[in-house]
Amino acid sequence: MSKPAYAARMLLALVVAYVGMQLPRPALAMEPLTALDYMEIQQLVNRLNFALDYCGNGGRDFAALFTDDGQYVVDEGDGKPRTFRGLQPLAALAGGPDCAATRTPPRVYLAHLAESLVIEATPGGARGVSYAIYPGRKGKFFPDGAAGQVGLYHDQYVRSGKGWRLHLRRHEVSPEAAPSK
Repeated sequence: MSKPAYAARMLLALVVAYVGMQLPRPALAMEPLTALDYMEIQQLVNRLNFALDYCGNGGRDFAALFTDDGQYVVDEGDGKPRTFRGLQPLAALAGGPDCAATRTPPRVYLAHLAESLVIEATPGGARGVSYAIYPGRKGKFFPDGAAGQVGLYHDQYVRSGKGWRLHLRRHEVSPEAAPSK
C-alpha cells in the first residue's frame, strides 16, 4: 500500500473515531434482571411489610431494608406528601424504639400487604409497582366507616453490598370507603 493511501485510510479512521466519540451515550446502561433478582426484590418487599407491621428491633429492621439515604413518601393526594428520609426517620415510621405506635389504635388494627408486584429493570436498578392493601384486623375498622384501605406502592430498588434495597417507596393512598347505609 502506498504512503498516500495509508495516510488517507488513517485519516478516515481518525475521523470515524472522532465522530463516534461525539455521539450521545446513555448515562447508565440498563442491565437485564435475572430470575434471582426478581426473587430477591419480592422477598425485600415481603420483609418490608412484616418489619413495618411488627416494629422489629425498634423499627431498625424496617429502616435496614432501605439505602442509607432512602425515603418513604406518603402521598394522600392533597399536594402535601409526608417524606421520611434516612434511617432514623424510617425506624420511627415503623414504630420507633418503643414500638408504641404499633400497639395503639388505629395502627394496631392494620396489616400491610403489597400485592401483584410488577418489577422492571431501570438504569442503575429496578422499579416496582404493587397494590398497597391495608385490611382491617381484629374485626376493627380503619378509619371509622372503612374496613381497610387500598392504594399503590411505587418503589425504586438498587443493588447494594447488602443485596437489593429500597431507595424510594411512594405510597399513593386512595382509601375505599365502606358503602353508606
